Amino acid sequence: VVKVDTMLIGGCNGEGYALTDDELGLVTEVTAKTVGGRIPFYVHVSRIPTRDCITRAEIAAAAGATGIALGQAQIYDSSEEMVIQRFADVYKAVPLPMMVYNHSHLSHFNITPEIMAAICDVVPVEVIKDVPTDFDHIKRMIVEVGNRTPVLYGHKDTLIPALLLGSGGFVGTGPECFGAECRDMFFDVHTMTPAQRMDVHCRYGMVSDALMWNVGKPPAGIKGAMKMLGLPGGEPREHINPLTPAEEKLLRRILIE
Repeated sequence: VVKVDTMLIGGCNGEGYALTDDELGLVTEVTAKTVGGRIPFYVHVSRIPTRDCITRAEIAAAAGATGIALGQAQIYDSSEEMVIQRFADVYKAVPLPMMVYNHSHLSHFNITPEIMAAICDVVPVEVIKDVPTDFDHIKRMIVEVGNRTPVLYGHKDTLIPALLLGSGGFVGTGPECFGAECRDMFFDVHTMTPAQRMDVHCRYGMVSDALMWNVGKPPAGIKGAMKMLGLPGGEPREHINPLTPAEEKLLRRILIE
């Protein structure tokens, strides 16, 4: 069993973008019942219009979410003022704790450490999922807001180095494939030898590459991996094809290695 401190529900590989309002409510309700109050969990509600984010947040709250995950809008003409106001408006309508989801690669607007600090001033941010891979950004984010809330990374190139720099943990697609050992494997990096750290870094990179880039299209890879682990991964939505038999064979080989 993988031990976790929190969960992100309906993220990118959780196909939150494809869930209808009714499905989002059902997934949230099932999560709340399954978790049973043992850990907080955040339901991703990001949509381009803020009013749609509020609608999704209301649905999640009614279904038992303990927090919501919100990111910047996926538009080209965003601004610092617009992003901060977006968080303030959603929190005013649905006053739940927040995970800030800085998906800069999708939105064409990066939440810098300075903007993140301003968001933390107007809403109760309990955790940050920070996607950028630039290490100057990562360094400054940890230094400037890491004392206020955990900053989490999960990209294949940033998870291990960010932990060593003092990030608050990790979140992403791939660690769960390491099973019960994943928590200790990643959090023990501070006491590992350089060779051991490099081994974990490279093994995670191979799995992440397979799930995200090299075997099928996301989230087909993680769904296929879950099935191989005996878990109900389900099928991708209609815009993504499930893994072919050849892709399943390749993914199985990578996971075994």
